[in-house]
Formats: sequence, structure tokens, C-alpha cells
Amino acid sequence: MSKNTSFVHFLVQAGALRFGDFTTKSGRKTPYFINTGEFRTGKSIAELATWYAKTFQEVFGESADNLYGPAYKGIPLCATTAMALQQQFGRDLSFTYNRKEAKDHGEGGVLVGDTYKVPRRVVIIEDVITAGTSVRETLAILGGIANVKVVGLLVSVDRRERLENGLSALTQVEQEYGLKTASIISIADIIAYLEVEANRTALGLDSGILDRVQAYRKEWGV
Repeated sequence: MSKNTSFVHFLVQAGALRFGDFTTKSGRKTPYFINTGEFRTGKSIAELATWYAKTFQEVFGESADNLYGPAYKGIPLCATTAMALQQQFGRDLSFTYNRKEAKDHGEGGVLVGDTYKVPRRVVIIEDVITAGTSVRETLAILGGIANVKVVGLLVSVDRRERLENGLSALTQVEQEYGLKTASIISIADIIAYLEVEANRTALGLDSGILDRVQAYRKEWGV
């Protein structure tokens, strides 16, 4: 089993990749849905973090020293990926996440963890993006902090869906903000997984789901 196929299988087994009828944050009807909130045990989130850490190290290497996880799903992702980077690669990066509402007592503010008292090169850790809305919200928070230089974005799955301007969300982020973007896998890997009859049979799916995912890709893909 290839690396990419292994990760698709891992998502499916955890219930984080499901097939059916869903609506994305952008309002599109989609036959598949990714939700890293389904990782609910120490073992599963630790394995997910290892995948993120490996991809981070391959793509960003020494070019970043802080992980930022947008509330809420990004919080465990950035914290556990920081742990995995230290354990697997000896990289001791700081991590930061935000509150949905600013705290008006104690230490106050909207940020938790590394609050950027010293300069940091930041990679945003997300589960998946379709239209890039959440990334823009994150960049609005980080954009006004003098010690922050956002250098990249790492997601689990690149859906490679076309926005109104004809670009995918990751490409749009790259061009608009000058960030390096990366994903552990893409929709192409999910389709390749579904093309194997044994995989569909194990999930109780027929070839119809493959046809639907391919049709969705043809309609919205880049």
C-alpha cells in the first residue's frame, strides 16, 4: 500500500473521510466529506499528527518555527503536530491557537500558547479548505502582529476545487498571500482509492460512489 493510499485508508477507518450527501462550508453539495474532528482517541490523533509532521518536515523543513491552529479543529492539530515534530524529528517548535472570543481577564487576549513576544515564522495547520474562508479569517488575526511572518499553510486533504476565479483554494492562497501551501493527500488520491473494488466492497459501497465523486471532480475540479 502506497503512502498516499495508506493515509486515505487511515482517514476512512477513523470515520474522518465519509461518502454520501454533504454540504461544504462554501455551500456546495458534495459526495464526500473530511472531518478531522472524528479523531477522538489518543492513538488516532497521535497517528494523524505523525502524518502532519512528516509532511511539514518534507515541505517546510527549517523555514518555520511556529504552528498556528485556528479554533476549534486546528487546536489539537497544531498541538499534537508540534509534539510529533519533537518526537520524530527533534524539532521543538512552539504552537499557538486562538479563542473564538477575546478573554477580558487573566492574561487576556485572543491568542493562547506562543503569543509572539519574539519573531516567529508561522505555518497554519488546518484540516481541509474548500473556499479558503477560514484561512482569510486566520490571516486577518495574524496580519496585525508585528512579530508574525506567516510562511505557509498545511492541510490534510487538498480538494482541488475551482473557485469563481478558476483557481483552487490552495493556489489562491499561494498567489494572494505569497504563502507556500501543502497537503498530505489530494482528491486524486481519494479517487484512486475508490477505483479499487476491494476498497469499495470493504466500505459497503458500489461503483456509484466512484461515479459521483468523479462527476463532482469534473464539475468543480481544477
